[in-house]
Amino acid sequence: MSGMSDASELEEFYNELTEFTENTSKLVSPVARTVALFRVAVEYGAVQMGLPMLAYLMSRLLTITLGLATGDEEANYDDILEEFDTDGEVKH
Repeated sequence: MSGMSDASELEEFYNELTEFTENTSKLVSPVARTVALFRVAVEYGAVQMGLPMLAYLMSRLLTITLGLATGDEEANYDDILEEFDTDGEVKH
């Protein structure tokens, strides 16, 4: 991702997803909402990025999440897309 507009667009997209998820029918449990979000992410990512690249991205997300859980002050999601270009390929 490059430029401030990309970051703000990503933040806006994230906020829209969060709001939609929080306002979804109360009949769907928070766990079920999480499973649905993961399922959509995996299905969409596999088609758009390819399964190997998606698996790598999921590994990066897990590593950052574990860092946050253990109190690593340097762990954050802010720069996770730096190694991916806008087409979802790793920069060489």
